[in-house]
Amino acid sequence: MRQIAKIINLIKVEFTLDLKKPTLLVSAILQLGITALLSMLAQPNMLASVWNSIFWITLILGSIQSVSKNFTLVARGRWIFWNQIASPSEMLWGKMIYGWVQMLILTGVNLLFFGWFLGVPVVHIGPYFSILLLVTCGISSIFTFVGAVATKAGSASYMAPVLSLPIIFPLILVGIKASLKAFNPVLVSSVYRDIYLLGALDLLVLVLTGVLFQSLWKD
Repeated sequence: MRQIAKIINLIKVEFTLDLKKPTLLVSAILQLGITALLSMLAQPNMLASVWNSIFWITLILGSIQSVSKNFTLVARGRWIFWNQIASPSEMLWGKMIYGWVQMLILTGVNLLFFGWFLGVPVVHIGPYFSILLLVTCGISSIFTFVGAVATKAGSASYMAPVLSLPIIFPLILVGIKASLKAFNPVLVSSVYRDIYLLGALDLLVLVLTGVLFQSLWKD
């Protein structure tokens, strides 16, 4: 219970800091809205497969800086402060959960923009939202951990995007192919296998992040 209370306090601190300087989050939302508007102007009657691909590309490029900044914009003095009040695992889970919340907010905003300008051609809502949830949480976990790695390595502002994009490719490819099945009039049964695979990938990311972060923090 004590660890949970510390994690909740860390999340509150992150939320308070973002309220004071909401520049990155607001700029990410504006980027999502502008991209959806430009997509509508360029191709009003968009195919479902194109809609799906542009949706994911827009979400990744619009959220990478906002989510990875959980570590990349941390000053050295704040590192020392957090090191005194929380353990490495508490720090990791606090930033990870906050990153999930941020990513889910950006995903919802992106879906609203695309729905407003282009409509939502999803036929099977349940499987689609399950895929959306698993992929966004996985992306957020990768962005958060890569942000920590880039911070330790230095030059975090440009290293985080370079390091994270190749790592999320397998997750994104599975997510795009799986989510596209939710646009078919008849739901393909293999979509549930894809959902289980996404869940396994998310679990693998969490385990590897927990193991690697311990050595990274000690270093």
